[in-house]
Amino acid sequence: MVFGKSIGSSSATNCDEEEVEYQEEATVGDEEVSRVQGTEDHTVHTTPNDKQSKGNLNDKPLYEEVTLIGSGTSKNAGVLKFGFVNIVKNSFTNGIPFNVLRNPHFREMISAIKKAPEGYKPPSSEKARTTLLDECVRDVDKNLSAFKDTWYSQGLSIVSDGWTNIKHKPLINVLAVNSRGAMFMYAEDFSGVEKTGLAIADFLNKAIESVGPSNVLSVVTDNAANCKAAGKEVENVYKHIFWSPCCVHTLNLIFKDFADAFIWLEDTYKKGKMIVKYFLNHGQALAIFRENSKLELLNIAKTRFASHYILLKSYLETLAPGGVRRKAPNHDKEVVQGVMEAFSRIAENRDEERMLREQFASFHIKKGLYSLPGAQLDAVTMDAIDWWSTYGAETPELAEVARKVLSQPITSSSAERNWSTYSYIHSVKRNRLTCSRADKLVYVHSNARLCSRFSEAYKEGPHKKWDMNPESTNLENSMLEDMMWDDLDDDDDEDNGRGKRPRVD
Repeated sequence: MVFGKSIGSSSATNCDEEEVEYQEEATVGDEEVSRVQGTEDHTVHTTPNDKQSKGNLNDKPLYEEVTLIGSGTSKNAGVLKFGFVNIVKNSFTNGIPFNVLRNPHFREMISAIKKAPEGYKPPSSEKARTTLLDECVRDVDKNLSAFKDTWYSQGLSIVSDGWTNIKHKPLINVLAVNSRGAMFMYAEDFSGVEKTGLAIADFLNKAIESVGPSNVLSVVTDNAANCKAAGKEVENVYKHIFWSPCCVHTLNLIFKDFADAFIWLEDTYKKGKMIVKYFLNHGQALAIFRENSKLELLNIAKTRFASHYILLKSYLETLAPGGVRRKAPNHDKEVVQGVMEAFSRIAENRDEERMLREQFASFHIKKGLYSLPGAQLDAVTMDAIDWWSTYGAETPELAEVARKVLSQPITSSSAERNWSTYSYIHSVKRNRLTCSRADKLVYVHSNARLCSRFSEAYKEGPHKKWDMNPESTNLENSMLEDMMWDDLDDDDDEDNGRGKRPRVD
């Protein structure tokens, strides 16, 4: 039996339901309805005189206490207070997406409020943006210890990219990346600083020292001339660290050259772009398209490292006329020369270099564990890092090098995506944020997500992939963010309200 008390009235309703989800107030004509919803609706009508005794509803709590009494022999009683609407109203009035309710940190916030002492007052905005923000940064940094532990076994790469924020200040960020994820470290304001190769190299060297030079295998940037010069400077300082150009940016430049060289390719691309634009700009045509297609026309988010590769992907599935088929690495002269050069830079002395060459030979001629049928079968089906961890005992030093090399990124896409997070936080509506405070907010936003991906709750359950918004049709906020387009037109400097992405030169 459930007893529901209306505000300012002793009227009650009886029902057979034991569970009550919430109680709401509604007005129907001159009567006010107190509705208790469970598996069915039960209402209590009050007269206008009762309504006068209540006063203004806006001055009253939205929800009153509901006493729950079990039926049968159960005598347990409890008092439940419901404020669902008050909770979601905070999200609605601040434009917060529904997906935030899946955020485990939202659940932690509710639990913390429940445990707060009576009379607890929420923190002021001044305290939130100063001492509490600094405390959050320290807390996230502490939680990153599991990720940082992988640096010793898998190594890491320093990935960097440049951007201009909403205040038109040039920034360069730096991330520590390996196969376990990308950790945002910081972004530095380069206002008034000429972005020469030497200046960028000093910035990268500082990041390398902060994580430990022995843990770093490579530095990844784009192909701009000053970034190339910075990479060479880093290699001169640390002989075991390799500079690597962003693979996606390299492909992007190649396909732009293709578009310039082949008129039909540029014409096809522009026609496809016009078709998509036509559907997006004509509601009736878009409705017909959606009725006859299960696909969604995505809103294209511009990025400097766009993948023209997607445009030409179908052409890469077959061998081009005059092309040469790939050889096994040990049969490719250029690959073998590169491996030997890498051994000479990685090894601390000539004895270690000789040992790596011998183990490399044992691996290719399949000695010992490598000759096992299971090892050869797993080489096709198992993840490469896991395979070396399983069968690498035959050549332990070579296996350590292989695991670290395979754990490194080949693109600077993680640094590029970080600017999307930065523009989301340091937006037009929050343009008074200082660079240092925005940097802390991005640090917490990005790295708290990285920490959560180490937990099992992220893979299964109510918080599964909670940071991916399924309602978004924007490539930059979806799982297809690595597949963004770049415009062939010369409009890279067009300001889209979220900051520009000029070249770092």
